[in-house]
Amino acid sequence: MEEYSPTELGREAARKRASKLILDKPLIQGSLVESLRTCGTKGCRCHHGGSKHPSTYLSIRSGTKRTMVFVPQAVLPYVKECVANYQQLQLALDIVSRDCIEVFISKKRKGKSASK
Repeated sequence: MEEYSPTELGREAARKRASKLILDKPLIQGSLVESLRTCGTKGCRCHHGGSKHPSTYLSIRSGTKRTMVFVPQAVLPYVKECVANYQQLQLALDIVSRDCIEVFISKKRKGKSASK
């Protein structure tokens, strides 16, 4: 997937990018977190002072509550793609929002000068 920086995306390009992401790509709002954990095998080294096993979790928020969901290795590439797609969507929306704020401020200034 292509990544764009804010300076590379203008307003129209950002709108098109956001639309394409929403329509064509899977999206997950969250963050991937890596952690070390103990497995369920009693004879494993991780139960006897050895190194623990790396695992990946998806950190998601519902309101003010944050939840960590274990991500199996088999679906990790898919979840990474979904999270990256959402981050690209957020970047595009930030660009569109900044542009709309500039338009708003410009209209606000014109309205003040017209009323004087």
